[in-house]
Amino acid sequence: MTDEPKDNRLCVAKIATAHGIKGLVKLHVFVENTDLLNGDLFTAETGEKTLKIKLKNATAKHWLAEIDGINDRTEAEKLRGTNLFIHKNSLPEPDEGEFYINDIIGLPCISQDGESIGKIIAFQNFGAGDLLDIQPENGESFYLPMTDDTILDIQEDQIIVVIPEGLRE
Repeated sequence: MTDEPKDNRLCVAKIATAHGIKGLVKLHVFVENTDLLNGDLFTAETGEKTLKIKLKNATAKHWLAEIDGINDRTEAEKLRGTNLFIHKNSLPEPDEGEFYINDIIGLPCISQDGESIGKIIAFQNFGAGDLLDIQPENGESFYLPMTDDTILDIQEDQIIVVIPEGLRE
């Protein structure tokens, strides 16, 4: 067993439920590049256990997948809720101006003037657009919409933001 750090793996999918009687599963997929899901995927942030996945086709909300060694619904149901991970270094480098969400979690947010706003604790999208969940040093966290007006620059070590008037009141 390896002692790799937890942040070396990224969750790329989650087994939602079984599909049909032949052992297929429905996957919640968290990546755009579904090629990352075909093959061996880890079943935890650490450890060596893997499942060999073969994507079949997309449905309205899920991907159907076949798992090596799983041939009936009962076995597939036992995997419900299993998160599936890949090594972070197997991801392609993001294009200029793009980033991986996981890379911005924990970054400090500062204003144009260099004032500390807080740090990013989560990334959300409830259907109306992308939001950064920011935790200030004091007080409750708040959501900042990810727009060209609010996110001025995303750097390796910080994000420069503009907080719209009235957002935190």
